Amino acid sequence: MSPTMAMPWDKPHHASLTLWDIDRVFQDAHEAYEQWQARHRRTRSKWACFGTKNRDDAVGKALSLGRQVQRIMETGKEVFGARFEEGDAKCHTTLSAQLLRVQYEIRQPLYDSAFTSTPIIPIDDIITTAKSVRRACLTALREQYARLETPILSPVLPPPRFKVEFCPFADQLRKDLKESKSSTLRAKKAQPHDKHDDREICPHCSACISVAAHSGLPASRCILFTSHIALDPISTDDKATFACNSCYKTFEDSYAFLDHFFQKQIGSERSCLRLSLAHSTSNWFLNEEPMEADPLLVEQCLKNCIARETLRGKQHKRMSSHITIREVRSSVES
Repeated sequence: MSPTMAMPWDKPHHASLTLWDIDRVFQDAHEAYEQWQARHRRTRSKWACFGTKNRDDAVGKALSLGRQVQRIMETGKEVFGARFEEGDAKCHTTLSAQLLRVQYEIRQPLYDSAFTSTPIIPIDDIITTAKSVRRACLTALREQYARLETPILSPVLPPPRFKVEFCPFADQLRKDLKESKSSTLRAKKAQPHDKHDDREICPHCSACISVAAHSGLPASRCILFTSHIALDPISTDDKATFACNSCYKTFEDSYAFLDHFFQKQIGSERSCLRLSLAHSTSNWFLNEEPMEADPLLVEQCLKNCIARETLRGKQHKRMSSHITIREVRSSVES
């Protein structure tokens, strides 16, 4: 996987245009798959071709964004107008990550298979990733719809994060991997009867983790499970949240977090720490320790937060005091 991405997920973009790009990449991937079919169908015997039609139809059906995404985008535009079409920050993050995902985890493997002598393509992996991308896009639009439907009038910024409380399952798994390079801890599939559903459930906090594959991180499943935050028991959403133990930034999308981890690992310009390329994948991940924060810096940041929220509260009260309600009497002609 190339260290230089075509479009960073953390830059603001127009949501509808990003969806259009995702659909276009899906179409490119479908064309590459058709080229692979045409190239290798001639070299296969009739017995080898027997029974492959259903599989080919499944791949072709998976390589599209789907009608549900288009339907909710049209509904959102009708209800909220340009605000829904443009999208908010959370929606941008998820959709941009899915664009990178469909480029590097779907289209690129199909290109490699179509234009090389590779006789076999990872069909199950392609279908699983495509369905996960479509589900992530649909969820992002639904959650944005809910946020616009019940807006927060006076948002309060969260306090600065100087420590991450990972799930106890994540801590124990990390400890096992450091000691023996393996673990007896096991998660369960969210949909055990659907082999193309990549979601798994944390056995401790019951967080739902979309186990996205990342071509630059062979241990992506391990990274996701050892980096998720414990699910709030009173939360109505079971979707997992992931945190970087270096910059403490949190991610709700698994592929966005994996790409953040990947950029940090290779020391790219987008890395939160600009790590050295000399570190290997396994050694860096298993030996890394969280950074200790400067107590004076922590104290100053907390003071700044208190001052900011105090000022915000005063401004809110001042605005409320200027609001007057005038009674209007209307006469009804008899």
